[in-house]
Amino acid sequence: MENNYLTLTAPPAIADEERELAILFLDLRNFTGLMEAQPGQTVIQIVRRLLTAFNHIVKKFEGKVVEVAGDSMYAVFGLQTDLKTSVNNGYLAAKTMFQTIDLFNKAYAEPYYGAPLEMGIGLHAGKVFVGEFGLDNGPQLSVMGLPVNIAARLQAKTKELDNDLIISEYAYQLIADRTLTTQHQNVKLKGISHGQQVWLAGKPYNADQDWDYLMAISG
Repeated sequence: MENNYLTLTAPPAIADEERELAILFLDLRNFTGLMEAQPGQTVIQIVRRLLTAFNHIVKKFEGKVVEVAGDSMYAVFGLQTDLKTSVNNGYLAAKTMFQTIDLFNKAYAEPYYGAPLEMGIGLHAGKVFVGEFGLDNGPQLSVMGLPVNIAARLQAKTKELDNDLIISEYAYQLIADRTLTTQHQNVKLKGISHGQQVWLAGKPYNADQDWDYLMAISG
């Protein structure tokens, strides 16, 4: 029998176009612990509300969410703006997201669960290919390229470097607020052959969280 799995039945909705964009990856922390401490439906509702709020923030700063998976989000900025504007919009969106989760923690997570939710964000910029691609649900925005992989690795690096916002050197040089941090270092990112100069622009994670205790008191 002939294998037709790789047969293209239709061209993409739009041709891939090379663009310079700002790329933001976000991942909620303590999600697994909260899942163990609370009913799954409750946690899913919490995460959905937060990610919905983050989506509104991305839109406010002229960005577009490319993908949401579980407790993580991937967004780009610059589809309608120049690169410098898009990087600054991405940075301002990240700051607003942190302010939002701080308000959530003070009003909800800390009073009811005794520990905050946290998140890690990686922000990078570079030339990527933008197009549309879809399987069962029709064409959706597709953004691919090495800068996307780097941004994802920066987000993953936040835990290792104990800083919740890591910005690449290239993106940092385009941010208007050049006083946001003095902490920088060269790091090796998984799957990336050359070292990356990065700026630690956030704050350390909460080292005092004790999820075993939280699970015990939650019953």
